[in-house]
Amino acid sequence: MEGTVAVEPCRFITSADDLVWDNAADLVIVGFGGAGVVAALEGLERGATVIALDRFDGGGATALSGGIVYAGGTEQQKEAGYNDCAEAMRRYLELENVPVSSETLQHFCDSSAANLAWLTSQGVEFDSSLYTGKATYPPEGKFLYFCGNEKLPTYAAIAKPAPRGHRTVGKGFTGRIYFDALRRSALTKGAKLISHAPVRRLIVDQSGAVVGLEADLLPEERVKEHQKLYRKVNPILPLNGKRAERAIAQCRMLEESSGAKRIRVRATRGVVLATGGFIYGMEHLTRHRPDLAAVYPALMRMGSMGCDGSGIALGTTAGGATALMENTFIGRSLSPPEAFLHGLLINREGKRFVNEDAYIGTVGNAIIRQSDSGSAWLITDKRTFWQGIKDAFSLGFGMFFYWGLPALINITLGKTRRAATLEKLAEKCGIDSHQLKCTMAQYNEDITENRADSLGKQPANCAVLGDTGWYAINVSTHNRFGATSAFTLGGLSVDEGTGAVKRTDGSCIEGLYAAGRAAVGLCSTAYMSGLSLADTVFSGRRAAASATTKTTEYTN
Repeated sequence: MEGTVAVEPCRFITSADDLVWDNAADLVIVGFGGAGVVAALEGLERGATVIALDRFDGGGATALSGGIVYAGGTEQQKEAGYNDCAEAMRRYLELENVPVSSETLQHFCDSSAANLAWLTSQGVEFDSSLYTGKATYPPEGKFLYFCGNEKLPTYAAIAKPAPRGHRTVGKGFTGRIYFDALRRSALTKGAKLISHAPVRRLIVDQSGAVVGLEADLLPEERVKEHQKLYRKVNPILPLNGKRAERAIAQCRMLEESSGAKRIRVRATRGVVLATGGFIYGMEHLTRHRPDLAAVYPALMRMGSMGCDGSGIALGTTAGGATALMENTFIGRSLSPPEAFLHGLLINREGKRFVNEDAYIGTVGNAIIRQSDSGSAWLITDKRTFWQGIKDAFSLGFGMFFYWGLPALINITLGKTRRAATLEKLAEKCGIDSHQLKCTMAQYNEDITENRADSLGKQPANCAVLGDTGWYAINVSTHNRFGATSAFTLGGLSVDEGTGAVKRTDGSCIEGLYAAGRAAVGLCSTAYMSGLSLADTVFSGRRAAASATTKTTEYTN
């Protein structure tokens, strides 16, 4: 794996005393994004000295995110009138099939409210302003919402629903605000950041323990150009797939030809890998998700240029095992505009395959599994279609830019079809006409007869679709105007009690830890908004606490 990115095999030495080190700290963190900054803060609070190295200037995927943290039993929920608890949160996450032990899940849920309060103590602001509608991201001025499948009838029957998506206060996507607050706190408290310093290899002593690392520190005169290339990889930029790949290649060339200085950094207690996933590591993506690699120009790859799998590769050079590398979040948002939730998602066979108001990751993963490289259409009648257009224009400026405008671009350029009859619409889309008519008739009959939706759509989003004209909005994965988002979820296998990286035989590598999307975590099987940031807090604090105190079980 290490041959696919600019990572070198480990350097093996007899003892850490055999080398001259350029820097040293108790805790050395690779990657200064969401998990890295949390690990730095936890280490500092436990009295450790901390050095963080980042290939760029920090922030990573977290700074590009929506700034949502998933938590239950919080003060914000209570202020909004919800008496949520860890037990209800655990029951819901069990239904989402999280890939951790019941003990780890219980610990995560039990500590989630305290972790949110801890973030607040570091300068991150949350609020109880509640949004109860169905949306991928809450509208401006709303900072608490239902961010997963909690309200779907099949889930609500087992786990009491509650709004657990806590959005960082601010305008637009607030991941940058979230990260900046943590960054300020960490640097103020004494963390040292070495930026524009790609880590190239780990240093291992004769006992097999990781005792430090080597990085290439770029010369000051190349930093501005380096950061400029980094900014070209941004999921918000439209149709950016091929441009991003060019920027990635140019960045590698710059790093190789910059005359960077090789530096050694000693870690007296541990190294934490917190470098993100590999959605921008095309060789990794081709190996583990060739279906996504084949349509990458059509995807909004959610992450930064640093999400190339290099941290995972570093871990494997020391003998670390990986798991769930094929697991990927694939998101397809139908709402906003909310009116579109009344439509039906139809495949080439003319059948529904998922309830339209499910979480966007549930919808996106269902779409890519359909025939013809993930072909699907949202079928609406004339009334629903034009209500959706009206709703899109009614969003506030920030939400219109992030959600309304992409929906309208897809409708305009993504080969939307319209026809007077379902038969003609099916012909234009290449859909089985007879089956489409049967599907629509059964759906309308179920509503008329007051029967529950066969796929579990919420009653509020079920409406009889008429025969006054039909539209088919192309939501296929390979539609380059369709705004399908994706990021990877698998990573290094870690001990769930400590965050230590595990070998294939299950033993732990001394001195090496992983956190965030570089590691298998709470959301590596099923993801909903806010769970990744919540996991960076849980796993980042766990890794730092274990490394600095050499504990065998993390508690906060």
